Amino acid sequence: MGDYESVRREACRWVRQAGKVACRHFGRTTASAKADASPVTEADHVVQEALQEIIARTFPGDAVITEETQQHPDRHARPAAADRCWIIDPIDGTRNYARTIPVFSISLALLEKGRPVVGVVGDPITENLWSASAGAGLWLNHVRCKPQPALPATGWLIASPSGQRGHLPPAAHRWIDAYNVRNLGSTALHLVYLASGGFDAVLVTECHAWDIAGAWVMIEEAGMVARPLDGPLPFPMNVATEAGREISFLAARPEVMDHLWQDLTEDYSGRIA
Repeated sequence: MGDYESVRREACRWVRQAGKVACRHFGRTTASAKADASPVTEADHVVQEALQEIIARTFPGDAVITEETQQHPDRHARPAAADRCWIIDPIDGTRNYARTIPVFSISLALLEKGRPVVGVVGDPITENLWSASAGAGLWLNHVRCKPQPALPATGWLIASPSGQRGHLPPAAHRWIDAYNVRNLGSTALHLVYLASGGFDAVLVTECHAWDIAGAWVMIEEAGMVARPLDGPLPFPMNVATEAGREISFLAARPEVMDHLWQDLTEDYSGRIA
C-alpha cells in the first residue's frame, strides 16, 4: 500500500501539470476526425506526450497504453513484457473540449498484472482531482472522501451515454422518465462522480480501457459495484490484447444496483447474468 500511495501522490502532480497544458490550449485548437470518426485535437497529443515523457523518465521499466497514437512507443516497455502498465486518456471529453465546453478530464491509471492499483482523474477547469490507490481509499484533492447516504429512488441521479454510436438498452430511455439522468460527455467524470457521491449509477457502453481505468480503482475503493452487459468485467485485463476492446457495464451504489439491473436484464432477455 505504501508504494502505491507514493505513486498516487506522484501521479497527482503529473495530472495537475497536464491539466495546465490542456487549459493553455483550451479554445485555441481545432478537432480532426480519427479513423473511427471520433475527434482528436492537438491538445490530446500534447497532453499525452507530456505524461508519456515523465512516465518514461520516472518508471522506464513500465509499459504505457494511450488512446491516441504514440510518437515514441519504443521508450516504454512492451505491454506483453511488463508487469506494470500505465493507461492514459489525455482528454476524455474531446467533443466538449474542441467546442470550448469546459467539461472534460484527464485520466491516468497504473495497472499491475492487469488490475488498476492507482488512478487519477483531473478536471482542469475546476481544478478538482480525484485519486485512489488500492487499499487506501478515495481522495478528492487533499481530502479523503467519506461514503454518502443514498437518496430515495425518486432522487437518484444516473449518468448515461448518448447512444449515438449504438442503441442504448430500452431501460436507459425509461430511466429518463423515472429518474434524473445526465450525460457530461466524459465517462471518467461520470465514474468519479459515482465514486465520490454525485451520481448513484453510471451506465457505460462501448468504451475502452483508457476511458475507465483511471476511475476503476476509485469506484472499488468507494464500495461501488459493477456488472458487465457483455462479457466479463474489464479488469483484470490482458493489456497487450484487450485494451482496445469495447466495454459495457453498469456501475452503481450497492443499494441501487439490483433495482436498475432488473430493468436491464428484462431488456436483454437473459443475455446478461
